Amino acid sequence: MTDTRTARPAGESSWAPPLWTLAPLAAIRLTTELSTPWLVISWVLFSVSALLVAAGWVTVFRHGVRTPGAWSMCIIVHLVLSWQLIALLLH
Repeated sequence: MTDTRTARPAGESSWAPPLWTLAPLAAIRLTTELSTPWLVISWVLFSVSALLVAAGWVTVFRHGVRTPGAWSMCIIVHLVLSWQLIALLLH
C-alpha cells in the first residue's frame, strides 16, 4: 500500500502551536502572582508546549525544513520555551 500524500517539509506552521500555547503562560506570569493553581496551570501549559515542540522536531527529522523562515520561527520558539522554563524554575 502506498501513501498518496506528498511529504510536506516543516514550515513556520510547525512551530506556531507551541508559541500559541506559551502566550497564555506569558500572560499568566505577567498578570498574576503565580499562586499554587496558577503555577500548576503554568506547568501544564509549558508541558503541552514542550510536547508540541517535540512534534515539530519529528516533522523536521522526517521531512526536512522548507524555508529559512521556519528556522527563524524554530529559534524563537526555543528561546521563549527556555525563558519560560527558567522563569518557572526560579519561582
